[in-house]
Amino acid sequence: MLAGCGQSQSAQPVDFDKNDVTFTGPNSITFQKAYDMTQSDVVRKILIDEHITDAEFDQIREMYSNCLEEGYEVEFEGDAGARSEHAPVGVSGEQALKDAKQCETRTALPYIEILHSVEGYASGEDTVTPLVDCLKRHGIADETMTAEDYKRIVTDPDLDDEYFGKYFNEQRPDYDAEKSPAYWACNANPNS
Repeated sequence: MLAGCGQSQSAQPVDFDKNDVTFTGPNSITFQKAYDMTQSDVVRKILIDEHITDAEFDQIREMYSNCLEEGYEVEFEGDAGARSEHAPVGVSGEQALKDAKQCETRTALPYIEILHSVEGYASGEDTVTPLVDCLKRHGIADETMTAEDYKRIVTDPDLDDEYFGKYFNEQRPDYDAEKSPAYWACNANPNS
C-alpha cells in the first residue's frame, strides 16, 4: 500500500503467539530446544530469526555472567563456547553446579554456543532492513529509524529496553499487549 503526503500506512492486525513458534531453518531443532529451554523474552527475541550474531552471542554471555551470584568469576575463551566458572569461597561444588545450570536454563547458553559456532552469521544477507520496515509498518519503530539505528539500539540492552521493551517485557507497566504480537512476528518473519 502506498501512502500519500500526510497519510500514514496502516498494517493489518497480526495474530502471532510468541509461545508457539516453529523453526524451519537448517538448525531448527537446536533453535527450538533453545527457545523452549528459556522463558527469557530477550533470549527468545534473539532466537526467533534463526540467526545468532556476534553481538547477540556476547549479549547472551553477559546475561549468563550477570545471572550467577555475586562473587562468581566467569571466563569465556574464544568464540567456540569454552568457558570456566569459579565459585566464591564457601560455595560448594554442588551449589556451584546448581547455580550454573539455573543460569544456563535462563539464557539457553549451551544451545546458543552451539548455534553460534555452526552458523556464525556468515550469510551476508541483509535481514535488518526488512525487519525495521516491518516494525515501521506496525507502528513499533519510528518512521525515521534506519537499519544502523536498529543495530545500535538492539546491541545495547538498555537502549533495547527503552525503545522496544514495552513490546517484549510483560513485566513493564507500559507493556503493549496489542502490538506485542506484531513485534514478535516481525522478528520471526519481516514479511509479516
